[in-house]
Amino acid sequence: MSTSWREYQESAANFFRRLGLSAQIECEVDGARGRHAIDVYVEGQLYGIPFKWIIECKAWKSSIPKEKVMALGAIVQDVGADRGFLLSESGFQSGALRAARNTNITLSSLEDLSAASDEVVADAAIGDLHWRLQKAQNRLREIKRSQFHNDYFPPLMGPLTKLFVLDSALQDALKNEYPNVYLVQDGVRYEAKSLDELLKFSNEIITEAESWSWPPA
Repeated sequence: MSTSWREYQESAANFFRRLGLSAQIECEVDGARGRHAIDVYVEGQLYGIPFKWIIECKAWKSSIPKEKVMALGAIVQDVGADRGFLLSESGFQSGALRAARNTNITLSSLEDLSAASDEVVADAAIGDLHWRLQKAQNRLREIKRSQFHNDYFPPLMGPLTKLFVLDSALQDALKNEYPNVYLVQDGVRYEAKSLDELLKFSNEIITEAESWSWPPA
């Protein structure tokens, strides 16, 4: 293991520590299918929402291929992390950029993270919730196909509609556009005037959708 790699790991860990988060270097984390060696393991809370991130550090002289993105994605899924960061100062191949698109994997350099730390934290918090939202939508759509395929307006349309509106609100938040509508219910429009407010209610709506079942428990 090269000294430069250790230094890169430590620099990455220190970046997240400066944000007030817990960051451990070279630890092992248990997953559903095995135990994984992690470069930097980050835990904490953002806007009251707990999370865990997996950070992979590549102190390479060449750009990073898509295989490394796929490998990190598999680890993130196996340990149940909210997000994976793949850090490299040498850039990423086009295949890697495509592989990370619309996933919970962030490709960046430590230099870029450090230059926009506030935006990084906000975007990661929004991204974590948006990833959960997408999984909750897919779960409800699968329930609709399997249990309510002949129903024009099944009982789960309520939570699906909430997620649809919330999706748009989170997209607006990524562009720092406030206030934005995160819920329309019984003819009432609910608006968030800040990221803190939006993420609080987003977490509640997504959690409700994640636990929705029929018949009700």
